[in-house]
Amino acid sequence: MQDVGKRRTPSELLFLSGVPAVVRVWLAVVVTAGCGVAGYVLLRVQQRLAADVAAGAHLNPFTTLLATGSSWRTLWPGWLAAVFFVISVVRLRRGPLEPAPGRRRPEALTPTQLRRGLRAEYRAVRIVLVLLTVAAAVDTARAVAHVVAALRGDHSIAMSLAVTLAEAGGLVVAALVLALWAWTFGGDVRRLGAM
Repeated sequence: MQDVGKRRTPSELLFLSGVPAVVRVWLAVVVTAGCGVAGYVLLRVQQRLAADVAAGAHLNPFTTLLATGSSWRTLWPGWLAAVFFVISVVRLRRGPLEPAPGRRRPEALTPTQLRRGLRAEYRAVRIVLVLLTVAAAVDTARAVAHVVAALRGDHSIAMSLAVTLAEAGGLVVAALVLALWAWTFGGDVRRLGAM
């Protein structure tokens, strides 16, 4: 989990601490390009579905949601997650580290089982962080594609631009706050000797 110098690096949060720097850069380029393409494709799908709705097509609820793009219905999840993650960071910094959730009472567990539970919780949070980071990157790429389309004069896109940017911003903030929580939690787990 640590680099050669036994110091923690942010790459630990994305499961890349043992990966050579060249591979990290290559992965960053590939993932960034993939997220950029996915964001552009989502914009094109939205435009096509919106044209279908304008032509009178009846879509199912999911494709209708895609056709309408970002709205007040899709704006809140990232921001709400960010609020909950902030509350978790505050609780983590103010109080003692709590045992990982499980089926058995913490008093019935051995120290080894408690450490294993903390490691598993840290791993699970890092997996969620990776998924949230990719989702935020795709939505940010979609927002950038919206900006480009709006600058080119696409008025249907320009109408939802502010909400699209706010939606992407919520996911980015949520990912950053979750990364802060994971970094803090990882340090606490390491101090307890569970890593």
